[in-house]
Amino acid sequence: MDRRGVTLIELLITMALMGLLAAIVTKAVTRKTAAAQAVLKSDLRNFAAAQEAYFSDHLAYAKAIGELEFQASKSVSFETRADATGWSARSSHELNPDYSCALYMGESVEPFSPAIEEGKIK
Repeated sequence: MDRRGVTLIELLITMALMGLLAAIVTKAVTRKTAAAQAVLKSDLRNFAAAQEAYFSDHLAYAKAIGELEFQASKSVSFETRADATGWSARSSHELNPDYSCALYMGESVEPFSPAIEEGKIK
């Protein structure tokens, strides 16, 4: 018997394997994204602690990251604004540049989006 073509069973098995591989890849990408978001939030908490330590010593907030004892994680970029009585910071990760976290303290500096409540990372 000369068989040319694919049986329905072979096609279903191939589709099931492709679906399984797609689910594994999707889960891995989701975990990487969640890890990147956790790094952003952690860096903002560390930045806040560094700003408060600087304020304790100088009675003003640092206007530049270089003035602080703070180092952002690899692949994380920071934007900051500050004056003597307040600061705002936003971080983003190169794995997911569309997602960013922001935090601010004080009413004198315009907060970065998406921060909407003082002292809460958004």
